[in-house]
Amino acid sequence: MADVGTAAQSQPPAPQRVTPPSKKGGYVDPALSVEKKVVDELLLICGVIASKDERSGKIVPVTDCLNWLQDLQRALRRDDDSYRNISLLLSSWKIVQQKLLPLVLACRYDTPLVLTIVKILVILTKPVSEQAKRAGRLVIDVSSKKVPEDVIREQIRLRDNALRQSETLMEYKRLFLKHPSHLRHTKNSSAAAGGDENNDAGGADANGGDGLLSVFVSLLADPLSRTGSSRTDADHLTIELVLHLFRNLLCADPIMKGSAEASHRAAVLHQELISLFERELVLDVLLVLSQEMEARENAQYNLLLMEILHHLFRGQDPTLVATSLLRRSAPTARSSNKGAVAGSATAPQTQKPHATGGALTSLLQMERQQLAASATARHSHFGGTLVSRRPDGKQSYISAGALGSGMDDNAGGTVSSSIMPARRRNRKAEPFVGAAGSLAYHTRSGAAATTDAGAVTLRTQRSLHRFCSSFVSRCYGPVMKSLKNEFRRDSVRLEDGDKVIFFRIVWFFFQWWRTYRLEGGGKVAETEDKTAVGQLIFTMDVFTFNLVFTSTDTFYQHKKHPDLMQAVALYQEMMQLLTAMYHSEDVTEHVMALGLMDRIFYNADPIDRLPKLLSRWVPGTYTREYLCDLVELCHTTLTLLETNAKYCVEGGSEEAARVDSKKKDANAKQKNDAITRMNAIAAEFDFTSYFARKIVSQHAVLLYTRLLSQYRTNVPRISDRIAAFFVRLSRVEVSTADDDAEFEEGDEEVKIKLKTSTLEPLLWNIQTIMVLGSVLNDPHLKNDPESASLLSFASVIIRHYARAAQDNPMLHVESLIKHQNAHRFCESVTNLYVTDEVRMMVERDRLLDGMIEDDKEHEQHEQQQEERVEHGISVNARRTAAIEAQAARADISDDEGEVEFGVDGTDEIEGARERIEEKAKKIKISNKTLTEEEREKHEERRKKMAELAQKRKEKAAAENKDKGEDTATEATSDDMVATTEDDGTGSAPKRTREESSEAGEGADNDAVPAVPVDEDDAPKAAKRIKKTAVEGDDDSDDEMFGGTDTVIAKKPAASTINWDDDSDED
Repeated sequence: MADVGTAAQSQPPAPQRVTPPSKKGGYVDPALSVEKKVVDELLLICGVIASKDERSGKIVPVTDCLNWLQDLQRALRRDDDSYRNISLLLSSWKIVQQKLLPLVLACRYDTPLVLTIVKILVILTKPVSEQAKRAGRLVIDVSSKKVPEDVIREQIRLRDNALRQSETLMEYKRLFLKHPSHLRHTKNSSAAAGGDENNDAGGADANGGDGLLSVFVSLLADPLSRTGSSRTDADHLTIELVLHLFRNLLCADPIMKGSAEASHRAAVLHQELISLFERELVLDVLLVLSQEMEARENAQYNLLLMEILHHLFRGQDPTLVATSLLRRSAPTARSSNKGAVAGSATAPQTQKPHATGGALTSLLQMERQQLAASATARHSHFGGTLVSRRPDGKQSYISAGALGSGMDDNAGGTVSSSIMPARRRNRKAEPFVGAAGSLAYHTRSGAAATTDAGAVTLRTQRSLHRFCSSFVSRCYGPVMKSLKNEFRRDSVRLEDGDKVIFFRIVWFFFQWWRTYRLEGGGKVAETEDKTAVGQLIFTMDVFTFNLVFTSTDTFYQHKKHPDLMQAVALYQEMMQLLTAMYHSEDVTEHVMALGLMDRIFYNADPIDRLPKLLSRWVPGTYTREYLCDLVELCHTTLTLLETNAKYCVEGGSEEAARVDSKKKDANAKQKNDAITRMNAIAAEFDFTSYFARKIVSQHAVLLYTRLLSQYRTNVPRISDRIAAFFVRLSRVEVSTADDDAEFEEGDEEVKIKLKTSTLEPLLWNIQTIMVLGSVLNDPHLKNDPESASLLSFASVIIRHYARAAQDNPMLHVESLIKHQNAHRFCESVTNLYVTDEVRMMVERDRLLDGMIEDDKEHEQHEQQQEERVEHGISVNARRTAAIEAQAARADISDDEGEVEFGVDGTDEIEGARERIEEKAKKIKISNKTLTEEEREKHEERRKKMAELAQKRKEKAAAENKDKGEDTATEATSDDMVATTEDDGTGSAPKRTREESSEAGEGADNDAVPAVPVDEDDAPKAAKRIKKTAVEGDDDSDDEMFGGTDTVIAKKPAASTINWDDDSDED
């Protein structure tokens, strides 16, 4: 038992813990408390590091103050980053405002002591961890029965701890800002800055360097004066410590903004700190360091400087910063400074208000907007969790801090990724998320949440304007080249959000420059610099474009919508500056613009992302500003491509020839060759196809329609961009009308003519028609001269739709349906659903009808040909019958010299019919294949043969007159053709051969030529008669059916038969 008691006494007692004071009591988590030993040590250190002088009332350090401060630093290093218990405990003891800051002013020339205090301040002001931020924004369902009570209590404690950390950082920020050393000169500096708009010093000269921040700035004098190898590690440590302190002060921001008043106070505090940085020369130190960023000894500060710039521009509108010198603060803003919410879209007062009914209407509208802005909370101190009861009895819990976080820092006024509100469930009813109007560049004057920026905001904007002017002229190039090198080699020093921070900084400078220098937003003095972009050209290269394009794909795939909004905002500004470079008078900028366009659009593998961005938009996911950036980006891109296409087609070759004539050296020749090559490639680019195939779709029309529905909030420029896109879309021809020359006489009633169809029917959908109807019925737009073009466009589209609906009532139904194939839909609606398929069917039916008619005509023609053949066969039949009759008569008596025909001769005559029919078919086929020229040749030959026959006939008749009948009788054996004599048995009288020839050339050709015969050679003569009859039939058939290429002439009857010749030839 003694051993057990001894063992029990030897065990160390449980350490006692002290919890930092909290407003709520109850259970204490060990992780959220501090050990008693550490608390005792901290009490000892804080009590002896300094004492108060009774005479002067100032804080005086003790002898070993530096050692005590180092002990305090070691204790803070043991603090947990997630809970920060020791830091919260020291904050509750007010060590910073009562001990540390007074020691800095008292020992400002004791560098080691001040550096140690700076280290402690850097630890105390360190930003809240991501885990603490998530705990602070946690929505706790206290009535849920599924979650245990101990888990709910733990969630509440973690959230309270995170909120206390955030409040502590804001308190430290307020201590530096409201320090008495700074307040002594605030009044004079504010009067100097407000009284003289062109005062570039901004009241900095009024401060004699006695402020608290001036002590930290003086620590950088010696380290920055050393360059190269002369700068030691201690110098680098000093620079890094002071820059981190400035970064922490700028970074402090409440996690939850429970009301509009809390958000307003945080924004005003941040803006006053920026003005204080200008007075205490902090911004000047940043300019000095940025100017030498390319030096090797300063390269390690590039990412830290980028983060400082990011928090410096947080919640600021570059358009308002660029136009700050043209505006004056409202008289009532000096006392209350209402409307100074960070990121408020306050346009210059020189613009006309939306309502044009006079000053009373404008004031009334301002009051209504202020009431709407202040209606987000019941009172100034409201916060916590809201319970929303739905009709079905279920409850949903909403964090009050998330309601007021829409105006947080983000690129282009968009909502940050960590505090972005949840998506709307009904995306069709709420197509946008985030604040309605947060950027002056996209928001109409008077349509924003507030109407007056206030004196503090105006003074801060002027300070930033002067800083931007100096930074762009001297520091932009070195800083951006250093940062691009980090991204190019994918440095291990980069964090997850550094790329988005880089995009936001570049976007801020781009929009500020464009508003101030290119669009006349500020009073720009006449300088010799004729460049369009100045040093901004360092971020107008292929690497930056590729970085932005790849980031858009990555952010979309990982559903980082706020980051995607920032990348698209930068993309839009880069295209704006690319257009300025293209039209620049500087040759280098123009050539660089052509090179960028060649890589982005005209290359074999273009990197353009505009079509993808348009197709990826989803309602209820992005903000209105994002859609405005897309519309601006699309308009700028299309205008630039169209301008360059016209130039390359019309005057590109002439310009290249003109430039070649002025070349002086090899470099100029090479540059001119490159310009000629790029212009030739650009001339082949089909801009119409790019717009009609890649940009235009019904989804894009819906996107533009959604944005047009916000015409009361949008600036008139956005409405004009939308109208210009719709007009360009309406002029794109999908198909052209049929030419009248293609239709022959009589075809107009058979063929279907198509009209010229465009893409205008895409605008005839129910969403666009409703929006255009609201535009036409809005009484505020009727007297607004800036909305005249929008009203004109809306009236034209509605009128065209009404006319088309009269001809095609189905168009009312078509407007309710989403059509995937836009070109096919437009063509079918324009031509009343008559498509190429329908025309092909009609043409097929027409061809079938024509073929049927051709077949009928062909049958009629064949019937006529058969009748003519039968007529020719009948003639030959009569001839054959006459020959048979003659042969029969000759067979009666051989003594009288008659010819006897046998059976073989009859067979030969009967075969002549078959030959005649075959010859007729050949003639019919040949007539179909003959051309017009061949037909004319055959007609001429036929006429010549007829004339020749007529001449022979006349010649024979003349000879017969000269000779007497006696001479004709004596010459019968030589010139006459013998015929059989009628001996009483039916024999015909004899005729001469000439008479037979004349009779054979008659119209009917009924006469059969007679052949003189001898008693010994009668059979041979009969055969010759048969042969002559058959050949004569072929000749007559040739003349009857039009003839062929070979015309068979009739044999002249000029000689008698030689009876002594045994041959069968004539």
